[in-house]
Parts: sequence; structure tokens; C-alpha cells
Amino acid sequence: MADPAAAKSQPPLPQKRALQRCPNCEVRCDVSCFVDGALARCGHCGVRFEVQREKTPPPPVMAVPELKLADGPLPALDGFVVHERIGQGGMGEVFRCTRASDQRAVAVKILTPQMAAVPDYVRRFGREAAAMAQLDHPGIVRLVGRGKAGAHVFIAMELIEGVSLRLWAHKQRPTARQLARLLAQVAHALAYAHARAVVHRDLKPDNVLVTPDQRTKVLDFGLAGLHAAGAECLTQSHVAMGTANYMAPEQRKDAKRADHRADLYSFGVMSYELLTGELPVGRFPPPSKVVAGLDPRWDALVERCLELEPSARPHSALELAHGLETLAGVTAPMELAPRTRRKAGKSGIWSWLGIGSAVAVVLGVVSLHVAQDHVARRPPAPTARVAPHKALRR
Repeated sequence: MADPAAAKSQPPLPQKRALQRCPNCEVRCDVSCFVDGALARCGHCGVRFEVQREKTPPPPVMAVPELKLADGPLPALDGFVVHERIGQGGMGEVFRCTRASDQRAVAVKILTPQMAAVPDYVRRFGREAAAMAQLDHPGIVRLVGRGKAGAHVFIAMELIEGVSLRLWAHKQRPTARQLARLLAQVAHALAYAHARAVVHRDLKPDNVLVTPDQRTKVLDFGLAGLHAAGAECLTQSHVAMGTANYMAPEQRKDAKRADHRADLYSFGVMSYELLTGELPVGRFPPPSKVVAGLDPRWDALVERCLELEPSARPHSALELAHGLETLAGVTAPMELAPRTRRKAGKSGIWSWLGIGSAVAVVLGVVSLHVAQDHVARRPPAPTARVAPHKALRR
């Protein structure tokens, strides 16, 4: 029989190390002390990357539908030839396909059968297609078609050859000017969507693709909100939707009421992370204090986006695009518009305009009285005398 005291004195068994490859240099890094989703720094190249720990599945208590499809046979989809699986997420999987009608290469996003059985997820999937159908911009992935084939609900999109903005930044190590050019493209795409009452709500580096010719494409409008008059909004009140690290404060509280300014906040988080490799959490330092030699104008742009009060953020994504083009050296310098405050005092120009208007009214009244008085005192005009004419003699 084993001695309990001896058992207690034995050193604990060493835990199995968790290793993960750095997306930049492919070196294996020990991420044992990090939780899933945390940011770790590669000890070899210094690049920050997101930790993806293997999660131990909980014991089966009740039947819960799986959100991810296992690698298995490719689905049969009427009207498409399915070639390979190129991605998967929480609601479905994306496949590289060829459309049979015109032999066009497309990316088809299929809702999982388990999710397709839930009406709310089907409506949300349809909302993504509805948002994409309104958008026809070179910086946004275009909708090719949508429908239902057998048990599959699908969205067909243009196939983009590229990598995510996150992976591109890790591999290319862009300069601040190169990054400004790409982010300006994203801002222009957002401005286009916002002008059509479409709010993305889940903007992050993973939802932006970079093509080989360094053009950006915004994708994944699965959480997009349609704010046009009469548009159906499926997001429930008082529910936070999106990726936590990139969500605006008002979006965390109530996603339904978050407008285009929530995308501007997410844009600020994304810009700060791409510049510094860190997430702006708590009292974060300005980007120029983290990156040596960075143009200080980045600080004003990013900090304005990350304002807690939506009204203090930039007025539009178009304003952001112009500011980024200035940082990229594409356009002439232009400052951001001043912050909008709720209780702003009266502007001096409006005060002077008011005084000028009052003076003009007074002068007009005085001029009218003078004119009337002048008319009243004017002597009567002499009447012309009619010369008597002699009566005509017969």
C-alpha cells in the first residue's frame, strides 16, 4: 500500500506544453500560460499573434448542434461544382466552386444543416445576403447569388484571391504609409456602405482581404445592420454582437442602437493593432509612443476613432479616408473636423450674424419711416393750366 505522506511529497507531474506556430516566421512558440484568444508575442520575430488553444469538449449534457462542420465529403449543390473547402466559421463553411451556368469561379458560403434548422439563424444569414445585395463597390466582396438547394441555404460571392489583412501585415511588415493606403481603401468602402444605411458591426483585420495587387476587400456582413427607413433589423435589443475586442462601448450594451460610428470605433481598434501589434485596452499609449518614428498625426486619427462618446468620433468614414490619404502622401494635408459636443456654446460667427441681421432690420424700419415722412411733407405738384380756347365759329 502506498504511503499517503510519500505521495504528497512527490513533485507534481509536468504539464504538457502547448505549442503554436507564429504566423509570421513559422517558429513554434510556447503558449501554455495564455488562454484562448489572448495575444502572445513571438520570441523569435517579435510579432503578436492570437493564441488558439485546443478546448476540451465538455461532457455531453444535452444535444447541442455543432457550429463547425467536420472535414468530410464535399456537399452537393445544385447549379455549382464544388471543388474544395476554403474556410469555415460559426455559422457555416465557405467552398470554392464553379457556377455551372457560366463557368464562373465563385465562393459559396453554406449555412450548416444544424443552423439552417433554426429560423433565427436563417433570417440572419439572409440579412447578410440582403446587405451585400445593396453594395456594389470595388472594395467590398460582391454578391453573385443566393438561394436554397435541398437542405443547404447558401450565398454565392465573388472569389477573391488574397489573404486577410492580419496575415498580410504579419508577413509584409508594411511601412506606416503603406498601411495608410490600405486603410484608406477600407474607409472608402465603409463610407460607401454607410451611405446606403449598411453598418458592418464586425470590422476587424480578419474580415478584410488583401489581393496580390494590394487592393482591399471588406467581407463578412453576417452581423451587418440595415438602418434604412423601413428596413428590418433582426438584432435583438440589449444584445451585444460582434467580436469583443473590436466592439464599440455602445455596441456592447445594445447592438441594435449602434450606428455607423460603431464601425469607426472598430476601425480605430484595427488601426492601432496593425500599427503597434497591441490592442488598445484601458489607458493605452498613443501609437507614436509605441512605434518609434511614427508620424504623430496617427495619434489624433486613432484616438478620435476610439472616443467612448460616439459624437466625439470622426463625422464619417469618408473623413477618415481623407486623413489616411494625407498620411499616405496621396493628398494634401487636411485636418480632421473638430469634435462635436452635446452642450457646445454658441458659435461666434452666428452671434455676429445675428447682430448684423438685427441692425439691418432696424435700419430698414428707420428708412421706411423716413421715406413715409418725406412723402407726407412733399408740396403738392402744380396742376397744369388749360389754355382757354375760343369757341369755334360756324
